[in-house]
Amino acid sequence: MDWFLILLRIIHVGSAMSWFGGSIIGSFFLFPTAQALGPAGQPFMDQLMNRRKMGIFFPIVAALTVLSGTALYWRASDGLQLTWITSPSGLAFTVGGLAAIIAFLAGLALVGPSVAAQTAVRNELAGGDGVPSDAQRARLERADRLMKMATRFDLPLILLAALTMAVARYL
Repeated sequence: MDWFLILLRIIHVGSAMSWFGGSIIGSFFLFPTAQALGPAGQPFMDQLMNRRKMGIFFPIVAALTVLSGTALYWRASDGLQLTWITSPSGLAFTVGGLAAIIAFLAGLALVGPSVAAQTAVRNELAGGDGVPSDAQRARLERADRLMKMATRFDLPLILLAALTMAVARYL
């Protein structure tokens, strides 16, 4: 029994489930609800992203997914043997792995700046009268656009990764 392989699979599957499930809940329920609440949604998002640490949790589980997946890919391909990589299973794992890596990098590039901008404006509002200026409102709108773009880009890639990983062994 290969305990290291079992540990890698537990880390990979567990973190991938958290990443994918959280992305769906956030994309379809949490973020739209906060946006629909308007200014009243800002305290909710602050609690979620900063105090409950969702803004830290997701990059960590995404990184664990990608890193453990990379180690599993290396082992399955016997050190990146082209024969395995070009097999039907190898191609499916390659496509899924690349989709996950792109989703991870896009998430860092889009979600991180969005959360940082929202947090900065919330902190500014907490120190003032609580009413956003036109400039602050514009920064929040830009952050919302980045978050929507991340959702539209990342969610299909994460789904592609999940589906290809689920069927790759059977090809």
